[in-house]
Amino acid sequence: MTRRVGRPIATDRAAVARTALALFEERGYDSVSMADIAEAAGVGRRSLFRHARSKADLVWDGAGPAADEMGSRLRCAPAGVPMLVAYREAFVGAMESAAVDLVATRSRLRLIVRHAELRAAAPQHLAETAEVLCGFVEDRRPELAGTVGLQVVAEALGAASFAALRWWATAPDERGERSLREAVEEALEALAVLCGPASAS
Repeated sequence: MTRRVGRPIATDRAAVARTALALFEERGYDSVSMADIAEAAGVGRRSLFRHARSKADLVWDGAGPAADEMGSRLRCAPAGVPMLVAYREAFVGAMESAAVDLVATRSRLRLIVRHAELRAAAPQHLAETAEVLCGFVEDRRPELAGTVGLQVVAEALGAASFAALRWWATAPDERGERSLREAVEEALEALAVLCGPASAS
């Protein structure tokens, strides 16, 4: 008796997410179902749901590795470097590292900007980033520990960098390809009055 060969089991969630992003770009986010993604990725629906519970999970895939990379860089930042400079270098360095696919990130951000469902999922998927930021602010400003001020500064850093990412991914620019670093620098300059200088000079 010949044994039936089933579909290959996907073990790389990032690859499944890239397949989903390609479908969203081609057909539109609302027109793609989880069944469509499973078929395109060559996996069964049950296997797909082990990777992600929803389309939003696949769009937001990558937030965790980016937070891990940023956290590692923040922990290694020299103590004498101003807080915003340390954050800028850690954030940009993480986004430009091998841990983050910038092409996929740009695609994800464009989808997030266009769809309220994806924007509503931000707190859930950025929880790890928020935790990293709170730890960083507490390390740099220990007098804020246990205060609402710590939460304000951490959330301001997160909001500024996410705004910079959205601008980088979606805003037209007559110069052509925009610099992520420039976008982050501009966003953090807006916080300088609250958090200290955004440049070493």
